[in-house]
Amino acid sequence: MNKRLFTFGCSFTQWKWSTWSDYIGINFDEYYNAGQAGSDNKHILNQLLLVDKKYNFTPDDYVMIMFTSFNRMTYVDDKFKTHCIGDLVDDNLKLHPMGNRYNFPTAVLDSCISIRAVKSILDSKKIKYTFLQSLEYDFLVEEKVEGTLKDNLKYCLGLMKYPIMDTWCDSEGIIWKDTNIQDGHPTLEQHFDYVKEFFPQFITDKSIEYYDYCKKNFTNESPEEQEKKFHKIQSKFFREGYDIKIN
Repeated sequence: MNKRLFTFGCSFTQWKWSTWSDYIGINFDEYYNAGQAGSDNKHILNQLLLVDKKYNFTPDDYVMIMFTSFNRMTYVDDKFKTHCIGDLVDDNLKLHPMGNRYNFPTAVLDSCISIRAVKSILDSKKIKYTFLQSLEYDFLVEEKVEGTLKDNLKYCLGLMKYPIMDTWCDSEGIIWKDTNIQDGHPTLEQHFDYVKEFFPQFITDKSIEYYDYCKKNFTNESPEEQEKKFHKIQSKFFREGYDIKIN
């Protein structure tokens, strides 16, 4: 097995509870999770470049990337701070305030360029990798994509060899008791089931022990309370610095 695992993605890769990435990562000598909530695919590419610069990928490493929706954007403000805003349009078809700086074909093009660039970088360094997809290809984008861009999109989607996680899980998530607000991310159980179904080689005594501990110590009292508990869990099972914060 490869000694180092690097994972990238959005909140489906790193969230307030254990994800597919953690259940796989616990089996490696070194595990680095660079997932960030709200990321678009361009930001995932940027994270990959920065992590490679810091850790210097080698052919002995394994990289897993769960690409996100094509309906997203990241921008940098005038103080040079990066903002991952998530979807341009929400479930109620309401445009994000920053959406007037962007449009769907541009978002698709950025995603396609980013995904192909990631593939080219990893191929050139002879890195073993797996590409996944967190969220379903957005219908709003599909209606607005034609010509060579549509062909480019088809090629990129063809690189994802496993079912889209959100679709496969069909999750309604959990309800936070303090606000009665739904968190629609796949549950920690669904993340574990996804790994068990498509990456059974990583279901080991280590990952099962970790999963059981996460389940036992989960709370839906509030996002803040769960985040505190999860931080303690990660400190118990992973070394400090496994969750990479690079902007």
